[in-house]
Amino acid sequence: MSKSLSKRITQSRLLLSNPYAYLDDFGGYSALPQHVELAKPSNEEITRSRRLMQDPYAHLDESGGFSAIKTCSLLHVDARADVRQEIPERNRRTPIELERQVRNLHRRMWQSKNKIWFNAIPSNPIDMLDPIVALKFIGFDCDLVETLGQCHIGGQLTEIAGTIDKSSAKVRISRQFQHNIRSFTAAHELGHAILHQTDGLHRDRPLNGETISRNEIEMEADKFATFFLMPRKLVKNIFEKYFLTNKFAIDEATAYALGQGDSVSLMSKCKTLRQLSKMLANAEQYNGLHFTSLAKQFRVSTDAMAIRLEELELVVL
Repeated sequence: MSKSLSKRITQSRLLLSNPYAYLDDFGGYSALPQHVELAKPSNEEITRSRRLMQDPYAHLDESGGFSAIKTCSLLHVDARADVRQEIPERNRRTPIELERQVRNLHRRMWQSKNKIWFNAIPSNPIDMLDPIVALKFIGFDCDLVETLGQCHIGGQLTEIAGTIDKSSAKVRISRQFQHNIRSFTAAHELGHAILHQTDGLHRDRPLNGETISRNEIEMEADKFATFFLMPRKLVKNIFEKYFLTNKFAIDEATAYALGQGDSVSLMSKCKTLRQLSKMLANAEQYNGLHFTSLAKQFRVSTDAMAIRLEELELVVL
């Protein structure tokens, strides 16, 4: 990406003045102050930037709206056509592209927060990461039902966790699973709704972010769910706040702060990176500070949070 294009993208994000507006492609915040007077990008610049980035959200106008995209609200919305047109169907998307698309959705929800939550706007940003609210925001009905029945997956009879019918813009999530599995399943269906254009009924097995060994479309939806529920910047900020580092490693000080005695004792319990990541995902105290575990705060499984900590390189062994 050219330097001038990067500058124009930063300008467009700054104009929004909200927590999602000026995240860069790697989840970092621009250092420019919010009150800087910026030149309005021309229509030609907007079109050229979108073409170069292959991203329909590359530039935002001065009021924070998306050009040629309908404004959605939770009360009055029919975004089915828009959802299908926003992201062109392609063979594969890189993690950076998927993460950018999730940030765009977060940004749009933030812009419409008064329409979505009225006078009950969440004070905790994690509470805004509700996939069912997001599904309704983009025009899909989403219902929790007692059961969606069973089907054979991998030779075993499995309870269906979620379904999406894009032709009628409806998602259903089974109550037969724990809340964190329902949440990841709903976020996964949200990914299908935004990324994929296949009509008809699609059924998913239980999803918690732990095992990802499926076709590319399913993997994309899983990644979208991960980025939606556990945004890079938010996870890193909270991790650093609790564990006082951006790269946790076992030594005498960290083992003692984690309440595991010495480093030898901790290493005997955490012989692999995944074991250490899961311990940190579930930890509820460190260095005398008590807190709700990361897995519980973000309402995901221990495995899903452990994988995310590893992806963000917050844990080393």
